Amino acid sequence: MLRIVYANLGYSRAIDGSLGHHVKRVHHHVFTTRNVQLRSLHYVRDRLRELRPDLSCFVEIDRGSLTNGFFDQSRALVEDHHTTVRIDNKYSAERKFRRLSVSRGKSNAFLACRPLTYVARYLSVGKKRLVYDLEMAGIRVLVAHLSLRYRVRCVQLAELARWVEERDGPSVVIGDFNLFRGSGELQPLLASGRMAHANADAGPTFRLGPYRATLDTCLISRDLMDHCELHILDQPFSDHQMIQLDIKGFEMNEAPPLATPLLVSAQAEPA
Repeated sequence: MLRIVYANLGYSRAIDGSLGHHVKRVHHHVFTTRNVQLRSLHYVRDRLRELRPDLSCFVEIDRGSLTNGFFDQSRALVEDHHTTVRIDNKYSAERKFRRLSVSRGKSNAFLACRPLTYVARYLSVGKKRLVYDLEMAGIRVLVAHLSLRYRVRCVQLAELARWVEERDGPSVVIGDFNLFRGSGELQPLLASGRMAHANADAGPTFRLGPYRATLDTCLISRDLMDHCELHILDQPFSDHQMIQLDIKGFEMNEAPPLATPLLVSAQAEPA
């Protein structure tokens, strides 16, 4: 079995999306103490220990910024069994941020316990552009965090659909797609009939007071449909829920081991 866990960590600000948290903890958007971050991160770490995923993917994780005291949150999640660790700026590959920029450190990341191949790719438009393109056990996994702006998001979804069609074979596309206008926005990815919306009926993944929406999305290729089991898991320190995807009984081929077994990436950003 291959188990994938995905979560939007909300930068570990300990805001669960309730109006009470947004009002009482609004100052966490300006600055979040390390103790608050660690309580959230230790919950995630303990959940990972329980679930024992082969691949853990995160968006809205902080590599160290002005608003979190320059604390690299990924360090609180990495354990000895993680053979590959990657964390990258979620904006364009070329864009650099000064030390006091509020955007500095805002990242995506993944932790892997099995051999895989991967590349960090960047969409051509928008502020949030990073897409991880991974292959583990013969299954391709794309991890994305798309724009809040509808018109930009439409372009990103169309580009992501072209990337999916680059290769045949079993595929998973997962991430925070910010589908505020509903699942109809996924049409570019679903139009060919190759991909299916795995969590279409699994319930909302985002909360803002009484508002609920399925912003976090998991698509699977149809050759995986009879082999996948998906669960939405509560995440009390974020306004997003966690997604657990189990792929069972599928003939998998291990990717060749990487030349470097452990890689922690931190793109250089000038002070």
